[in-house]
Amino acid sequence: MAEILYAPNAERVVSTNAWAYLHWLRMTGGMSLDGWDKLRAWAAREPAAFEDAIRTFAQASPLPEPDSRKTPGRAWGPADWLLFADLRPDDRLVAIEGEETEPFARAGDEGASILIAPAQVLSASAFQRPRRPDLANLRTIIATGGPMSPEARRRIYTWVKADVLLLACAGGTYWGNPLEPVVAEPRPTPAFLTPRPSAHPPS
Repeated sequence: MAEILYAPNAERVVSTNAWAYLHWLRMTGGMSLDGWDKLRAWAAREPAAFEDAIRTFAQASPLPEPDSRKTPGRAWGPADWLLFADLRPDDRLVAIEGEETEPFARAGDEGASILIAPAQVLSASAFQRPRRPDLANLRTIIATGGPMSPEARRRIYTWVKADVLLLACAGGTYWGNPLEPVVAEPRPTPAFLTPRPSAHPPS
């Protein structure tokens, strides 16, 4: 059985874009998709219908521009930002490149709600420190280049924040999603198969 590091409560799950999108599909299209895997399978099976639906859904909630136009290894489309990253109009997104040594301090200083950073940078920074940054706003961490080791993922919950959603991505692969518990050894799943013409969320 997978070791669960963090299980979002029902209130948090139903506040995600992914849950809202699944509910919207039921209400507007009579489509009942139970969970992340079935949503991703539909996206792969009917990419045109999926893309049309996600763009219509996204129009009701225009997304903010991220602080950096750099994405986690590829140009993301609306489905990636809305459903996987769970980006919302009032989010403060901080995207870190390179070998920055204090990603969590920066996230705290900038009031980030979503932090995107290389897995090795997050892993090296997730230790006890004299002064913990104020991460009250931080809701999601996305590790780029693939998931951190189980030990590093545990350190995030011990020394960084106990109720943060920890995701990972590399190229066309995701680890984790906003609807399910975070585990020590997440399984890889294919990303949404949508066109990615730009390197930033739609405005």
